[in-house]
Amino acid sequence: MRLADLSDNLASDSLKSLWRPTIQIEEERQFLRLAQASWEILHVKTTAEVLTTLQRHLERYGFSDLLITGLPVFEDQDWRRQILCDGWRQEWYCRYVEQGHFEHDPCVAQCRRSAFPFLWGDLQPELMSPRAKLVMDEARDFSMKEGLCVPVHIPLHGPAVVTAAGDRVEVPPSDRPLVEALCLNAFQAICRLEGRLDRQRQRILGPREAEVLQWCAEGKAAEDIAIILSVSKFTVQAHQRHIREKLGANNISQAIVKALVLGEIQVIALTKFGYSDEPGD
Repeated sequence: MRLADLSDNLASDSLKSLWRPTIQIEEERQFLRLAQASWEILHVKTTAEVLTTLQRHLERYGFSDLLITGLPVFEDQDWRRQILCDGWRQEWYCRYVEQGHFEHDPCVAQCRRSAFPFLWGDLQPELMSPRAKLVMDEARDFSMKEGLCVPVHIPLHGPAVVTAAGDRVEVPPSDRPLVEALCLNAFQAICRLEGRLDRQRQRILGPREAEVLQWCAEGKAAEDIAIILSVSKFTVQAHQRHIREKLGANNISQAIVKALVLGEIQVIALTKFGYSDEPGD
């Protein structure tokens, strides 16, 4: 190998070693930022505060308009009674109501059919009726060119949706599951504040797994947790592996944030992770 080739390879390896930590740190900052949003939503006192808090945290992705509503049957002409939070701009709301768009809205239809979140851009125009296309075209005229819908299907209750839209929406693939979870968290917070749902949610993590993850959230390493709980390091690592599997997380940072959003563990001071939302940090 020529010296120049060796030098290039060494330089490439050096850049990779520097790049990997940078990516990991940014990924963790995103997770912790979303965890902070979840913490704020869990501690607000009114439905209006839920809306403004969710809007503030979704703005970074380009979302400007937000609606949280139940989805009554199409025959129910006064669907507006099901609105939980109205963050749509007034001009679009009036247009939507005046034109009777609810009955033809393809997003409403998709939310009824599926419990999976979707972007407006995922909908197939060739499968829409002319009236459905009109709904989406007019939304674009009101600077709502892209949106995200998070359907909510609850046993013994009708479907609902948290939908956010904006002119230039950009949600990194790594952030999307947590943004969706945050929307669901906001819906649950509103239902709790208004006493709409009183059923207990079955927990995902066992007591010991939740305890281990709580200590992870406090910034403790596996060795420290083993000492605290009087178990072996390998037992702690086994719990961490099971936690990641149950929560569908790639690493412990993701598991912590998902557990916070789902209420599996308590929110701790995020500054312990070195998180700060101040500019330039």
